[in-house]
Amino acid sequence: MKQTRILGTVIAVALMLFGIAPMASPQTNVDILDGQWFKVKLSLKGYRIADDNETVLGKGAGSASAYLYFAYTEDIENHDASTYTIKTCMQDDMDDNTWYKNTSAPISIADIYGVTYPQVWDLKQISLTFSNGADTFTVYPTFYMKINANGSELKTATINNIVCTLFADLPGGADGKYATGSCSLSGPLVPLAKQGTIPADCRLDDGF
Repeated sequence: MKQTRILGTVIAVALMLFGIAPMASPQTNVDILDGQWFKVKLSLKGYRIADDNETVLGKGAGSASAYLYFAYTEDIENHDASTYTIKTCMQDDMDDNTWYKNTSAPISIADIYGVTYPQVWDLKQISLTFSNGADTFTVYPTFYMKINANGSELKTATINNIVCTLFADLPGGADGKYATGSCSLSGPLVPLAKQGTIPADCRLDDGF
């Protein structure tokens, strides 16, 4: 797909600018984000495309809050085959009591760059899906993870956007069939003492 080729080029350029080389194997405490929640802001902007796949209806932009949950799976026999998954949880557009969860494909720790702690997460062609019940936003992010820790004890962490590509499914009507463009993903760790404020619909899930 043309979009995939463009995405790969953008991510490659971003990593070149940061001058980061893959150092997954010597990472210490690579599981430091296991079981951690983040509250993030997803900002979106792009162009709406009509059902005929030809008519550009115009620009659109917006933002929404969501939660991310990080889960680590260790491969004891092959450390480099260990992975993370990221679960997203977003509120319904009309019903404040309804939340939608989506879990990413496994993200190899070989695509997490940095020696002491994970620093740059390059999801490559793995997407994060956010849904508000009306629209579905599929994003392909590369982000910087700033971590403050004492050994294996996590104190604070923050996700900062490097690059993010958007594909949005917009059902029918004047909004068109879909939208394509760019996005931004950023936000802080939810401290353990405040995880009780995370909606139960997000927290109550098999394995989470």
